[in-house]
Amino acid sequence: MKNITRRHFLLGAASLAITGIYILSDAKNLAYPILEKPDSQLLKPIDCDLIIENAYIIDGSGNSGFIGSLAIKGDEIVAVGSFPKSRFAEKFDAKGMVVCPGFIDIHTHTENYIHSGGNPVMILAQGVTTQIGGNCGTSPFSTKEYFASLGDIGVNIGLLSGYKSIRYLVMGGQRSGIASPRQVSQMQKKLAEELSAGAFGLSVGLEYYPQNFATTDELIELCKVVKDYNGLYATHLRSESDDLLEAFEEAVTIGQKTSVQVQYSHTKASFVRNWEKYPRVLDMLSQAKSSGVDITADTYYYTFSGWDIGTQPLRHSISEENIELAIIHDLVFFGSDSGLKSGGRATHPRAYGNYPRIIKGITGQKIMPLEKAIYKMTGYPAQRFKIANRGLLKPKMKADIIAFYPEKVKDLATFENPNLLSEGISEVWLNGKWVIKNGQYTGLMAGEPVLRS
Repeated sequence: MKNITRRHFLLGAASLAITGIYILSDAKNLAYPILEKPDSQLLKPIDCDLIIENAYIIDGSGNSGFIGSLAIKGDEIVAVGSFPKSRFAEKFDAKGMVVCPGFIDIHTHTENYIHSGGNPVMILAQGVTTQIGGNCGTSPFSTKEYFASLGDIGVNIGLLSGYKSIRYLVMGGQRSGIASPRQVSQMQKKLAEELSAGAFGLSVGLEYYPQNFATTDELIELCKVVKDYNGLYATHLRSESDDLLEAFEEAVTIGQKTSVQVQYSHTKASFVRNWEKYPRVLDMLSQAKSSGVDITADTYYYTFSGWDIGTQPLRHSISEENIELAIIHDLVFFGSDSGLKSGGRATHPRAYGNYPRIIKGITGQKIMPLEKAIYKMTGYPAQRFKIANRGLLKPKMKADIIAFYPEKVKDLATFENPNLLSEGISEVWLNGKWVIKNGQYTGLMAGEPVLRS
């Protein structure tokens, strides 16, 4: 790396009191910028409980990382950068480590497991501190009752409201058939209740029975309600294989007619015969965005899906090249599509390994800078889902923080043994509590509900 020229950034007194003075070092052979300490005579020490020192801070914004410190008080971040340090605060030396926000997994099916108070170690060991459940149309029947009945939980949890659940409450045992206008009106009312209770939006799984009976017009009427509440429409398309292009067009049409935010769930083109369609899907995604549709997508980092589990030999229905195309696309970020059964059992390794697998893949293959990958796991999903106080490292944000040596991060879960913990995310703070310490779960259940802001 070339020598870095010293630059003085002029900051106002208010920001100086929080972040210190950013000065780049001109020392040779330094990998990262350094934050020099301000004159401790000018500023009072930061009142905090813990200071993470000497870290390579990647703040979740997508900007370049820098060497600095981070202070935590209670469940919040109170300072980032360079600041006078209280001698009474606990210190953690993160020299050589990346420190970044906890990962936000916006596509999971773990809400029942978390509600049961299940051990969160397989989630935390990936660096994930927040999950969004209720995807693909299946959610708790009542968002309000779900959150009211939560006990101690091990990760932060938010919910989408699922179409299948709403349909059941309105139509009861009438599982098949198209909903009547009266039933659609009742579904709209129920959806409004769920959004008022803090659900992030409406999810659908249009490839599944009985959700496949939902018409485009019906979905448009429901998405009008979602738009009124500034939520989003998360769609598992009617087809991820032979009719993929037509199914994606439907999602775009719904976005066009309602101006609702569209989240294209676990984007893929299933089966070899459809792989050539995927670049076209990504082009359509970009074109929809350019035309004014508020649309993004998410993906996971495996070449086999839940549909492939149980095939012998294991069927790889997803193209690795297509996954890499998705990963680098500006409108695509990450989700795991993970589920957990009683006892923390998983049938797919993505529940135990998705995020370390991403870190290992993008760093090992140099697919993108680590800062951008972390943005797609933190700041980007937080912005998209309107999670106001997470996803970035800055004062007044919740202290969901992880620390790791990138070269040591790896996923161990496989198709043959999907329940092996990932390694390398050695430190995790959740709402200011130290839940993973030196690679070991401390037993603290520090999660809390996350509601749409």
